[in-house]
Amino acid sequence: MTQITIIVLCIVLAASHVGAYFMGRDATATAQRDQALAYAGEIVRRQGTVDALAADLEAERQKRIPKNRTITREVVRYVELPAARRCTLDPAWRLLHDAAARLAAADAAPVADAAALDTVAANYEQCRDTHAQLVGWQQWWRAVQTSARAGE
Repeated sequence: MTQITIIVLCIVLAASHVGAYFMGRDATATAQRDQALAYAGEIVRRQGTVDALAADLEAERQKRIPKNRTITREVVRYVELPAARRCTLDPAWRLLHDAAARLAAADAAPVADAAALDTVAANYEQCRDTHAQLVGWQQWWRAVQTSARAGE
């Protein structure tokens, strides 16, 4: 073999390695881009599920609004009773109620029945809202678990 043949062979070999390097680099970039697109598609699909669950939660909240209004109307009707049918609750009632609601109260004054009913009605309304949110989060979590299992 002559020196020119060896030089040409080295140049061809070097060009081959450089070409293989760039082809491999392009393949890696393409694989990474495809993986990123797949992740983006999954994120969009899961966001659709979250949006649907949020819409369901809002629809359920809207359904509860008439019930809340009815409860409030009934409370107001009770408060409008004649004075002979009204009462004042013992201060211990407020302390127990605050303790149940995890509110700190060092002392308490007697509570008018109207104020107590307003508080109880508001607490039940908040309880129903919290329950509906919990149900919505549970649905969301089940959807996440299902999609995670499907993606495996």
